[in-house]
Amino acid sequence: MAYTPSGLTPTSFNEMLLGAGAFFVGIDSNDITANTTAEEFAAILQQALEDGKSMGATAGGGSFVATPEVRQIEVDGMTYPVIGSTVFDSWDIRLTTTIKEITKQNLQRALATSEIDPTTGAIVISSTLTAEHYIPTLGWAGRLLDGRLMYIELQNALNTVGMTLNFVDKGEGSIDVEFRGHQSDLDQMQYAPCKIFYFGTSV
Repeated sequence: MAYTPSGLTPTSFNEMLLGAGAFFVGIDSNDITANTTAEEFAAILQQALEDGKSMGATAGGGSFVATPEVRQIEVDGMTYPVIGSTVFDSWDIRLTTTIKEITKQNLQRALATSEIDPTTGAIVISSTLTAEHYIPTLGWAGRLLDGRLMYIELQNALNTVGMTLNFVDKGEGSIDVEFRGHQSDLDQMQYAPCKIFYFGTSV
């Protein structure tokens, strides 16, 4: 019988992500250990939801993009890239989605340099970007078929594409956002400003 090459294995479907997941702000990943289970992290996410740390409903899912800045060392006599000649100078880390809940908090997150006017309570947009405008942790959580959870965290996130609030007749308003991660200081330049967690089930 002719062999048909396939990457499908008995566990293939268990490794597939289900659904669009959800975006959260302000989850403290310092409390996460290598032994944290999916059930324990689910409790963390539920508490974050109750504490108002969810970005709420989104549309069209989202995406995590990690793009290296690649530099090729060129020397005489080298026809092709060889192991050791390619350099990754840095990583551009981004999380994108379309926000459907037009809350004051989400507007402030989309308008990266926004502030609240203490007199009127209105959102005002500053032309000065300060350290306080960065979101310390912003993450996306999703579930695999076998019940495991996946969590991608950006450090010091900032929406770098501005904001367009789309509103349509017989439809809902939405905001497209693209959050970019930033390192907190020069001591961390060896690593990209993100973390990716997997949480296994206790069963």
